[in-house]
Amino acid sequence: MPHGFDGAVLRVLGAKEHALTVRGTTRLAPHFLRVHFDAPTLFQQATDSPGAWIRLWIVDPVTGVEFQRAYTIAGADVAAGRIDVDFLLHEPAGPASAWASSADAGDQVIAQSLGSTSFACAPDTTGLVLIGDAASVPAINAILRSIPPELETAVLLEQAHDEDELIPLASAARASIQWAARSGPASLALAAADLLSPGKQVWAAGETGSLKALRAAVKDRVGGGRKSVHVQAYWIEGRAMGRERRL
Repeated sequence: MPHGFDGAVLRVLGAKEHALTVRGTTRLAPHFLRVHFDAPTLFQQATDSPGAWIRLWIVDPVTGVEFQRAYTIAGADVAAGRIDVDFLLHEPAGPASAWASSADAGDQVIAQSLGSTSFACAPDTTGLVLIGDAASVPAINAILRSIPPELETAVLLEQAHDEDELIPLASAARASIQWAARSGPASLALAAADLLSPGKQVWAAGETGSLKALRAAVKDRVGGGRKSVHVQAYWIEGRAMGRERRL
């Protein structure tokens, strides 16, 4: 299946296309859906590492527009060639949210994997700070499942809706969980201020405006080098992220 200029670039760079077939779905929270896929060829290229992600190509059957969206691998059985992907359902629904909410066994999407980053603990870290929101919970869960049990970890999640707290979080031996109500682009950085201290490793993902203020707060802290800080925008309030083309 062709995917326009972006798909062509990915193929030139070595990103093969992999057919994912829906096995079923599980509603983890009222607005949080896990889709289970058969992915028999995906792990010829993708890796099951904490925070690894893939690109999905989703076709709108009404408009004929094809959308590229990036999603974290929420769970994997590499030997069986199966993966789970978590979708945040929202209104108005975006193309991926709309597709997932009506996904049925046998439905297919095309996935590509290239250049996915994954999480690794910095060797000299004195503690871990994970900052995000409902959209970044799959990556945060993957990280929580991978960290050493003795690592002191603080999780701060920006809460945009009351139902966000119903999304299940992975447990870690020495992890504390805190939700902070979103009241504007600066509220997340204010809530994180007490967590940012020298020697801590920071991983953050979420809405662009919130992360802009957070980056400034992280930059000001002592010892914030590139190896110990990762900040990545997952979405932009009021705008769609990702690529699209008309078939």
